Amino acid sequence: MASSALAGTATDADLASPGVYYGTGNSNGHFTVDTEGGVEVALRAHVYQQDATSPVGDLYSFNLGDVLSFDYSVNPDVGASPVTLSDSLGDATITIHDFANNNTQSFPADFFLLGNATNAGDPGGYQNSERLSFGFVDSLYNPAQNNTFSVNFTLSNVPDVGTISVTELIQQGAGFAVPEPASWALMILGFGGTGAALRRRRQGAILVA
Repeated sequence: MASSALAGTATDADLASPGVYYGTGNSNGHFTVDTEGGVEVALRAHVYQQDATSPVGDLYSFNLGDVLSFDYSVNPDVGASPVTLSDSLGDATITIHDFANNNTQSFPADFFLLGNATNAGDPGGYQNSERLSFGFVDSLYNPAQNNTFSVNFTLSNVPDVGTISVTELIQQGAGFAVPEPASWALMILGFGGTGAALRRRRQGAILVA
């Protein structure tokens, strides 16, 4: 397994120290990570209440009927000194695109939102986990449907960097055809401005979501 780098993108990677701290008993590893300007942003997908397994690049594959979750992490303390992030609502956004149903939804994923886990060893950082079946994530989600999902985490107003963005793909069953690479890149760039920003309904403490 790769270790997360101090700069750039890594797949199948560990989080930088202090690692995974949301919930209880959740292991480190198998994240898709982007690290810029001393700030680490990461995503991974897994079956609910099971440890994550290695993706192929940024593609995580699962069986039909699996209950699917994704975890996210922000760590602004992986450089020479901690980075102070903006606390404005909307500076952190997660956008999910459901390819089979052509459905895109977004929700805020900021530091202060109820349910995010924090850690004294990661000042200003936070982590959490969501399920694809949550209505604010994908209101058209069907666990019995062959489908592919993109999950994008965009962190804005990062000092000396601007924006950090990381994207993972989740394949359910046989999956669903995604655009050619050029079109896919343009779609990722547009994710920040598409979909309704839905009010987040937190689910309380999570062991492994």
